[in-house]
Parts: sequence; C-alpha cells; structure tokens
Amino acid sequence: MEKIVVAIDDSEGSLPALEFGQKFANQLGMDVSAISVVPAQDEIASRRVKLQERLSTHHFETVHIDVVSHDSAKEYLGELASREDTGLCMMAHGRRPVPEMLIGSVTAGVVRRAHRPVYLCGPRYDSRAHHRVEVLAVCVDGSKLSEQILPYASALVKRLGARLQLLQVVDAAARKPTTLGHTDVMESAYLTALARRVESEQALEVDWEVLHGDPADSIVSYLAGSHNTMLAMTTHGRSGLSQVVAGSVSHEVLHETSCPVAVLRP
Repeated sequence: MEKIVVAIDDSEGSLPALEFGQKFANQLGMDVSAISVVPAQDEIASRRVKLQERLSTHHFETVHIDVVSHDSAKEYLGELASREDTGLCMMAHGRRPVPEMLIGSVTAGVVRRAHRPVYLCGPRYDSRAHHRVEVLAVCVDGSKLSEQILPYASALVKRLGARLQLLQVVDAAARKPTTLGHTDVMESAYLTALARRVESEQALEVDWEVLHGDPADSIVSYLAGSHNTMLAMTTHGRSGLSQVVAGSVSHEVLHETSCPVAVLRP
C-alpha cells in the first residue's frame, strides 16, 4: 500500500472510519484521502460542499475529498480496494438503517469484489481505545482459506512495527468426546506449527491463543478492553460477507468489537 482511502458519505456515521483511516495512514507514513460515490454526475458538486462543511466541522480540513459518479458504489469501491497501492477503509453498520453506502449490503458487496483486505469499523468502534495498531490479531480455524490473510497480515505488521498474534476458537459444543489433556494438546499443536511456519517464512515473532466457546462471543470477549489492536479475518461464503446478512461469526464480531477489523474474501 502507498495510500489510505476512506469511503464516506454525508452522514455523521461515516466519520469514525475517517478518524481511523487518518491514524492508520499516519502510522504507516502514508497519505490519506476521502472518497464518496454518488449515483449521478449532477450530485457531485452538492455532495462535495456537504462533505467539506462536515469535515471542517470535525477538524478534518486537511483531508482531500474526491467525489465520483458511478451507478454502483459496490463496484467502484471494490475495484478501488483491489489496487495494490490502496488500502480502503469504511464503516460497516449492517442491520441498522443508515444512509447509502453505509448499509451492510454495500459493505458486503465491496468485500466480495475486492481482492485485498478491506479495513472496516463497526458501530462499536472506539477511537479512544485504538490510537494505533500495536497488535494484529489474526483469526484462523485450521482451514487453508482462513490462512490466506496471513501474507497480508505479515506484511502489514512489518510496516506498522506491530506484533502478530494468531487466534483460534474451539467451539466447546463441537468438540469430540476425548480426554481433556489430549484435546488441549491437539488444539495448541495446530497454532504452534502455524506460528513457527509464519516465523520462518516471514522472519517475524508470532504468538498465539486458543479460545473456547461460541466463536463470535469468544473473540469479542477476548478483545474486550483491548487497546491499539486490529483484528484480521477471512470471510467464507459465496457472497463474500454473507455473514453480514446471515448474522454469523464475521458479522457478529465486526458489529460487537470496538477495534478495527481487516476482512478478506479469498
């Protein structure tokens, strides 16, 4: 990445993503700008005026604003997020009735179209607790799909000077009956091997943690009270962030955690 771009509209709800994007860009030593997508060419001028006024009110005067016309915000932003030189940040509210591109289905559409991680802030994002990224916690589940975010995460922690942590949740309800000691050894063996592999391939120090219980609840509880942390995870399903609609793990984590979340659909 060479620059951070934050997708916003003219609502107050999009501004937390801009605050995060500005901090993220500063830590990376990159420029940050804002992008807003309108459906018609004749809406560009009025949207620009509204955004300039709103950003000035919230002390974002130095942030450059681009307003573009496109019939699909999902397609435009998905293509933007796929560029190697660009990191796209945006809000993700999902169930809540919010305007335009902040609707969860649009966020889902962007992630589905992007070929790189998209950096999302959920409704509980707390900018006071996350001034920078000191820990990048990557969720893995034993599948190759979940591990596909690791090259992006490894490159990012090097640039941020952050620590890489691997998280795996073992759903207690899905456990096969066995002796507790043997189960714990098997659980930790996967993360230990993966951490060693990443350390060897990426020349990084990696730590890990096995969590137990409901996957979404366990991740959110683990991150509760955390500071300067970013979560990273892949999303499964044919429609990208189908979890946002279906209410599964990615959706629940994104909408309940206070930290930013990097999401990749492989």
